[in-house]
Amino acid sequence: MKAKFVAAAAASLAFATPALAVDWNFYHHQSAPLFATSRGAKMLSEQIEKDTNGELKARLHLSGTLQIAPNNITPAVAEGVVQLADDLFNSGNIPVAGIPRLPGLVRTLDEFRKTADVLRPYLEKAFAEKGIVMLADYTYPLQVVWGKKKLTSLDDFKGMKLRVAQPEQGEMVRRFGGTSVTISAPEVPSALDRGVVDGIFTAGVGAVLWKDLLKYGYLIPVNWNNSYILANAEAFNKLSPDLQGKLRKAAQDAAKWNQDTMQTEEAASVKVLTDAGYVMTTATPEEAARVADTMKPYWDEWAKSRGPVVVEALGKVRAALNR
Repeated sequence: MKAKFVAAAAASLAFATPALAVDWNFYHHQSAPLFATSRGAKMLSEQIEKDTNGELKARLHLSGTLQIAPNNITPAVAEGVVQLADDLFNSGNIPVAGIPRLPGLVRTLDEFRKTADVLRPYLEKAFAEKGIVMLADYTYPLQVVWGKKKLTSLDDFKGMKLRVAQPEQGEMVRRFGGTSVTISAPEVPSALDRGVVDGIFTAGVGAVLWKDLLKYGYLIPVNWNNSYILANAEAFNKLSPDLQGKLRKAAQDAAKWNQDTMQTEEAASVKVLTDAGYVMTTATPEEAARVADTMKPYWDEWAKSRGPVVVEALGKVRAALNR
């Protein structure tokens, strides 16, 4: 299956592949050009060319412009279909990357930073085993819950149909008495309008896109969507040490810009929703602890199903967070 998509994606680049080895293709998981990380990717592409005096160029392709599904970005980089990528939908290919997505485990941005520090060696090794260099990492804002009908506590989950973006979120919904629904982002507006779903898991920067269809914001720490800027190892190793260093620094600067910018835009989005008359409820520490206590057995089940390395990494994260 992977071979078919790699061949198709390679074919889509066949007429655009430059002759020079330092002309790269850069694939990004976002399709909306004005979204923060898409703007960050454009800046990264331009910065690489500037910092290397044109010795290395990375032509940006947003999601959907090449025949690469979002969840196939990791293998596309590994196979050299693209030489550079920003990979958000990574945990299906790199299981240890799913740890920050476990509901109730990582509650604050500071805790995410601690988690990222613990996981970085595991991630670098896992990507390296696939022929990939991990250049940088960052996260989207905290995922919380938004509803079109009363949603001010965990007890309100009972009987609700909630759109989830990941199976881990779906397990949280199930354990609190709701029904999880998996649909694509473009389907969300009509699903909310027709009552197919009663609410969604996303950050404020996502909820603001559908602000006329929602009424409640329940700001309880659910999980984080962590993304990685990756390079094909064979292509990376052909670069001079100087170019490697400049590429790595540009990627790390872009990752920091992405994370900082989204945090700023998240605060602005929450204000827009509050000003629009949303009923906003910030979960108490006791409610956050209730999520963790309910989900702890699942954390262990989840890790064991993914092997001893993931079990070890999760144990170290829990120790770092005292959780």
